[in-house]
Order: sequence, then C-alpha cells, then structure tokens
Amino acid sequence: MIVYALPMITALAGALLSIVPVLYFEEAVSVAASAAAVASSVWILFLPNAAGSYLYIDGLSKVMLLSVSLIYLATALYSITFLKYIENPLFQKRFYYFLLNAFVLTMLFTVSVNNLGLVWVGIEATTVTSALLVATENDETTIEASWRYVIIVSAGLVISLVANIFLYKAANSLNITTLRLEQPAGLTLRIAVLLAIVGYGTKAGIFPMYTWLPDVHGKAPSPVSGIFSSVLLPVAMYAIMRIVPLAPQGIARTFALTLGVLTVATAALLMPAQTDYKRLFAYSTIENMGMILIGVSIGGIALIGALVILVAHSLAKSSVFFLSGNLLVRYGTTRIDGVRGVASRMPKTAYTLLFGSLAVTGAPPFGTFIGEVMIVAALFALHMVAVAIVILVFLALAFLAVNRRVVQMLFSSPDVGSMERGSIGTLVPMIGVALAVVIVAAVPGIYALLQGGLRP
Repeated sequence: MIVYALPMITALAGALLSIVPVLYFEEAVSVAASAAAVASSVWILFLPNAAGSYLYIDGLSKVMLLSVSLIYLATALYSITFLKYIENPLFQKRFYYFLLNAFVLTMLFTVSVNNLGLVWVGIEATTVTSALLVATENDETTIEASWRYVIIVSAGLVISLVANIFLYKAANSLNITTLRLEQPAGLTLRIAVLLAIVGYGTKAGIFPMYTWLPDVHGKAPSPVSGIFSSVLLPVAMYAIMRIVPLAPQGIARTFALTLGVLTVATAALLMPAQTDYKRLFAYSTIENMGMILIGVSIGGIALIGALVILVAHSLAKSSVFFLSGNLLVRYGTTRIDGVRGVASRMPKTAYTLLFGSLAVTGAPPFGTFIGEVMIVAALFALHMVAVAIVILVFLALAFLAVNRRVVQMLFSSPDVGSMERGSIGTLVPMIGVALAVVIVAAVPGIYALLQGGLRP
C-alpha cells in the first residue's frame, strides 16, 4: 500500500525540507516535491483500486490525487515569480513554502483515507494550514479575510462533525469500505447526509454559506487564490461525493439539487455587479461548485459531468488567478476599470486570460462545457425540464458577465507601452488552459475510473 501514499510522502518531505535555511532551497524542494507528486499520481492511475485499514484509493480518489498534484506543481512554480512582488510578507519565504506543502499534504490525505472521520480531520487540517497563507501580504484586509475564512468554515465543519456522529449512529462505522458494502438506511442516515451537505458545502462555497469565498479570493495572494479555487473547494466537495451516494433517491438528493441550483443562481446574479476582477472570478468558482453539486445530486452520467467540470475548472481557474496576479503586479489594482489595454501591453497574459475565462465559464471545446452538457442532458432525461432551463439561463448570464468584463480589460485602449511578465508567469497559466481542453479526451478515462467507485 505504500505506493498509494507516495503523493502524501512527497508533500511531507517538501514541507519538512522547506524550512532548511538555505537560499532558494525551499523553492527547489517544493518544485521537486510537487513534480514527484504528479509523477506518483500518474503512476497510481494505472494501479488497481486499493482498500486497506487506512487508505482507500478508487477511481474518484485517483482523479482527485492527480488534480491536487497538478495544481500543487503549478502553484509551486508560479509562487517563485510572484512572491518577490509582496512588499511586506507576514513571514519568511521558506515558511510560506512550508505552509504550501503542508496544505497540499492535508488535501492529499483527505482524498486517500478510508474513514469519513479522518476525511473530516483532513478538511479541518486544510483550514489550519491555509489560514496564514491567506494573510501572506500582511495588511489589515488580508488578515480580516483570513479571520472570516477561519470563523465561517469552522462553523461549517462543526456541522460536518455532527453529521459524522449521526452517520456513525446510523451505520456503526465511518469506514468507507464498510459503508459502501452495508448500505445503511433510515432517518438518522438522511439527517447525516443533509448535515454533511451543509457542513462540507460551507468549505466548498455552496449557498448560503459561501460569503467567505469572494473575500478570501479577492484579498489572498494570487497563488493562494488559485490553489483555493481549483483544489481546496473540490476537496471539500469530495467529502460530499462520498456521503451523498449513501442516501437513496429522496429528500437528501433533492436538498443537494436545490442548493446547487441556488448556488448557480446566486453567483450568476451577483457577477454583473462586481468591480473587482478577482472577486468576479471567485463568483465564477461558486457557480462551478454549484454545477458540480447538481451533478452529484443526480448521479449517473451527471456525476461523470461533475468530475469533468471539477478537473477542467481546476486547471483553468488556477491559471486565471495566476494571470490575475500578473495584472495586479503590473497595474497595481484589482479594480476592473483600472485595467486597460492588456492585449497591447501584455499580449501573452491577455490572450491566455481570454481563453482561461472562456474555459471557466463553459465555452466549447473546454472540458467545463462538456461537463455542463452532461449534467443538463441528465436533467432533461429525468424530465426536469424547468430546472434545466433555469440552469441554462443562469449559466448564460454568468458567461456574459465574466467574459464581458474580461474583454473590457483586454481590448480597451492602452495608456502606456508594453509590460509583459516573465516566462514562468505566463507559461504556467498557458499550460493549465491548454490542459482544460485536453481533458475532453480524458472523459472516457474518467468514466472508466469511476466504474464501481461510486454508486449512482
């Protein structure tokens, strides 16, 4: 079983070695550890599923391990070029990389363990390791955002803890293998699932407890915003994916579907009013999490669509936030009306951001579009025509709100000359956006990985 723990081992090694006080050593170690995590996650894709006393690796875990590892590598690389622009950091650079590696370790742990109690511990640990990362820039607004993040998500995780207590009462176990085999039922189970959706949904940015997310994404350093949006929220959604299939069709799944639709609607309605481009992209993340929850609530082909959105969104949204960092460094503001003529001044950043924006808002041929089509098709197949039409309306509104503002920033008249970022600051996002297209070819592979991994 040790091979299945390799991504965690590499992240742990990266965290421990990052605190060695040698110039640039923390950067090299973090990049090496993240590259090793990607390599081991790819290796695990081709290994049989495994269920032991402590580890549970099925198709869903494999998808999550690879997603987290890819964003881990991208964030480690992008941080090298971004951190030097932070004028008053809260701590030394090696401590930033220690926290980054430890943060990734907690996410890899969460998606690998064979116990929902340990899943809760892992998600709680993500809060502990990431709260200071939010406040890296060490000013009043980032510290306030960090505190708000800790308070709100901790409240949600208390609800999740109560959900685990009810689940243990219903099944006399929190072991994932046991729960899948015994298929518990009853009122206590339904209460557990409802509480879990609300509790873990708080960390995943689901309505109505999403309010921390725009503040954190708007104020955190761009590498931190990128990894939060692209993998922290999906890791919280992973817990919901493990618990919702335990409930039969009924109130629990209807509740999840309702919250998913409300999440998409709320995000879409708030996007047009945003004047800060990082907050705009944060609301786009909320919309994508709502679509994923809808797919999870329906199951079947919609669940495959949810996983496709999850992976494509991870790749594209991290790139979008990295590119937002490029804009912030060069323009000195996150206000949309303060950014003009990016296409003329920063052409590589501009066109990558354009395609990244199209990717996260569900334009073809990006994976997000394919996932949304699968979910909407499932709704039509279930004769939920009204729900499908409502979702399509809000998806269209979100698409127009985001891309209109992006086009405004990119193609307005510039006021000064060229100011493009260096190669790492643009190459890493380019690769992420390109992979958001390539993921379409992996849809059959995701389907094959999930066979037997989750009950519809």
